[in-house]
Amino acid sequence: MTSCEEIVAAALTHISRDWACLPVGEDRLLVTGSSHYADGDTVEVVVRVSGPDITVTDGGETLARLDLAGVNVESGRARQLWRSLIRAHELETSEGRLLLHGPADHAGELVSLMAEAMINLDGLRLLAPAPRQPKFAEKVVTFLQAEFEYVEEHPELRGRSGSTYRLTAAAGREDRPVYIQALAGSTPQQRIRAVEHGFTVFSDVDGSLTPEQKLIVLDGTTERWTQGKLVLLSQVGYVGSWSARDRLIRFISAEAVPSNRLLLDETQQLETTNLP
Repeated sequence: MTSCEEIVAAALTHISRDWACLPVGEDRLLVTGSSHYADGDTVEVVVRVSGPDITVTDGGETLARLDLAGVNVESGRARQLWRSLIRAHELETSEGRLLLHGPADHAGELVSLMAEAMINLDGLRLLAPAPRQPKFAEKVVTFLQAEFEYVEEHPELRGRSGSTYRLTAAAGREDRPVYIQALAGSTPQQRIRAVEHGFTVFSDVDGSLTPEQKLIVLDGTTERWTQGKLVLLSQVGYVGSWSARDRLIRFISAEAVPSNRLLLDETQQLETTNLP
């Protein structure tokens, strides 16, 4: 019959396989065990030996991970929780590192306590602000940069009125680029204002640019934009949509300049070609 001592010994033997220790200096050891962060990364602690005593530290990893996640422990709710957890785990802090001190014969306990503290403090990553969704104009610029060698962000044009305009981008041939204005709006009122802006810009610069050098790119599908507004915009330039990006590429590449200024997909094109 297997004794409790044998069970414990077998368990400890199994656990010990997950542990590793590597010298990283004259008096420092890098120790890894079976502990992992929520994202699967292995917890690593640094042990500094000083005679009969040791200091166990996170090597600054905890704050580095929180900083990378966008959590600032110097203010707000994160600061309050950070200080509370530091006290709960009886940790010291120095120059961005977490510290535990104790006798060398307690090394196993100290390493385990530090690993547990690091995992708990890493949970503050949940306080990171949600990532900002890129604006539509930024998406358009990123898309153009992936497709064309020449892309100028926010080129400035002067209109006949004397006003200057910063467009979304210019792309294609450097000696004869296509100037692109992205238009977006989450509400009908915002889309109306966007259309008015796009129409004003390309009307004012008319003459300095040919129609083939003016492209308006609409966010989403064209169903969000009234057909009358599409036709209005097509009077001052070519009009494409984010949902038909392949047509934008062909147009900017000057593979072919279509007679119809509405660069939509086939279904949408049929719906608009019969408009007056």
